[in-house]
Amino acid sequence: MEPLLWHGQLSHIALRCADVPRSGRFYADAVGLTEHPGGDPDGLRLGWGAGQHALDLLPGAPGLDHYGLEIPDAEELERLLERVRGAGVEVGHRERTAHDPETFLVSDPEGRRIELHGRVDRSGEFRADPARRPTRLQHITFATRSVPDLAAFYEDVLGMRVSDRMGSRFAWLRCGAEHHTVAMVQAPSATLLDHFSFDLSRWDDFASWSDRLSGLGVPLSWGPGRHGPGNNLFVMFDDPDGNHIELSAEMELYHDELAEYQRTWIEDVRTTNLWGIAPTWRPQSDVAAA
Repeated sequence: MEPLLWHGQLSHIALRCADVPRSGRFYADAVGLTEHPGGDPDGLRLGWGAGQHALDLLPGAPGLDHYGLEIPDAEELERLLERVRGAGVEVGHRERTAHDPETFLVSDPEGRRIELHGRVDRSGEFRADPARRPTRLQHITFATRSVPDLAAFYEDVLGMRVSDRMGSRFAWLRCGAEHHTVAMVQAPSATLLDHFSFDLSRWDDFASWSDRLSGLGVPLSWGPGRHGPGNNLFVMFDDPDGNHIELSAEMELYHDELAEYQRTWIEDVRTTNLWGIAPTWRPQSDVAAA
């Protein structure tokens, strides 16, 4: 099937945590998020202090519970839902509440739950000094045993467009102007989540963030560096459950209404870090997800 031109972005991520209060303190202290109303009564909802929340922290075995995609245009959302149903994928439904929009629920072939919904309030984003708090969520990356198979679902069913591939090991897909909203990396054992990323504004912010994390005793696990696909700058660190968190800036933009293209990169560590350093949490001979 042809890609479906729709415009969306990541709205929130829900993580299962071994210790919800501990994770909540980490995201408050290290990332600058604040508590939001709503969500699971046994969990904790965090965000920017206004508007749409960014994280739902839920009790359970650590890992991804679900993630959300906002499609602000109602007609584009309806076309997407028709495409998903036409592909034979079951679509669940949850009514609007005081804190959440009307939501449509689907799952990818590896069991990742995806919440599709219309416009949300993003008034809390971009308010704070980006040297002290990220401006918004940017993208999410999955680990899978078969990048081609998983990418095919996101292309053929969800109508996303591939921006870049690196052989059969990596794929980066977009559903808006940014180079990628979801990405996937081949791994020996598939896990629902490889990492997720917050957006910063500029290169100067990375020095402040690195100093701040160091002061909190949180070591960097990869970076600073620059990805080839996406051309974005990055640093990465881990939360208490071992989830890899990326801070990213200067993501490449696409304008599908005017041009369309796709690149294929060589299988080399420099593809995912043009500065040539692999992450400490993967073998130096391996290549890592951007």
